[in-house]
Amino acid sequence: MAYQDTWAICTKCGNQFVFRIEEQRQQAERGVEVTPPELCPSCRTSARATHHREPRREPTPRPRREPTPRPRAEQPRKTPAVPEPGPHEGSVKWYDSEKGYGFIVQQSGDEIFFHRTGIAPGETPRFPDGTRVTFLIEETSKGLQAVDVARMDAENSG
Repeated sequence: MAYQDTWAICTKCGNQFVFRIEEQRQQAERGVEVTPPELCPSCRTSARATHHREPRREPTPRPRREPTPRPRAEQPRKTPAVPEPGPHEGSVKWYDSEKGYGFIVQQSGDEIFFHRTGIAPGETPRFPDGTRVTFLIEETSKGLQAVDVARMDAENSG
């Protein structure tokens, strides 16, 4: 089976995250159907921490189903509408130069994916967290993506 990184939406917090090839292969090796997880990596980590504490609280039953429906109702709000013409400004949330992709936090607070192929010509592929950037938004087969990503401070580009 051919695997590829795909977008998924967390049912708890409503954020988009990448369902990575490695996770898909692990599911296939375990012999289960390859499906995106319901929770993003951050929510899975906090769920594991909560899960480890749960046995101590087991004697006191508490219904904890309320948070699950709320993020589902918020999901449409998290999916950006048709982008306005750019350029847009934002700051790099994180970028992994080895993997060649990362995310930019837009001025609206929404996050947008960017790939090394979307870095502006002449820019070095190093974007430390918090780097202020300008970019255009392009619709791809996987959703909206930042392209023509360039630093706002030209001194940092070298």
